[in-house]
Amino acid sequence: MLYAILIFSSLIFSQDFSLEDLNPTSPYYSEIVGPLDNTISIVYFGHYN
Repeated sequence: MLYAILIFSSLIFSQDFSLEDLNPTSPYYSEIVGPLDNTISIVYFGHYN
């Protein structure tokens, strides 16, 4: 059951980090940019006092 929950949650919370480059001085201006294929992205949402 735990494996089913982990697989289900990974499918629900997987994100597409591709966005349009809005920086006019960038060589990739107005193109869709994001992480390379077959890479692992680690995202940390935390707080430190």
